[in-house]
Amino acid sequence: MPRFHFEVRGPQRFPDPEGVVLKSRAAARREAAKLAAALVRDYPETFAEGRSWRMCILDEAGEVVEDQEIEVGPEPRPNANDA
Repeated sequence: MPRFHFEVRGPQRFPDPEGVVLKSRAAARREAAKLAAALVRDYPETFAEGRSWRMCILDEAGEVVEDQEIEVGPEPRPNANDA
């Protein structure tokens, strides 16, 4: 099975030196989407709205096989019922 690496590119670059062994490029696409969502959720100050970020899927040779825009939305607004 091939090893894929997931590199975040934008105002900063976050390489993935280890990568993950997955069955297919489709599996790598799903993994990239999950990773991007987790990064936006866990590091909102880094992935602020108004900046352009991409999740690049690289093969074992380090060649980009696909890339996806990382969707960054506005900050959630407090709900009046949360008070």
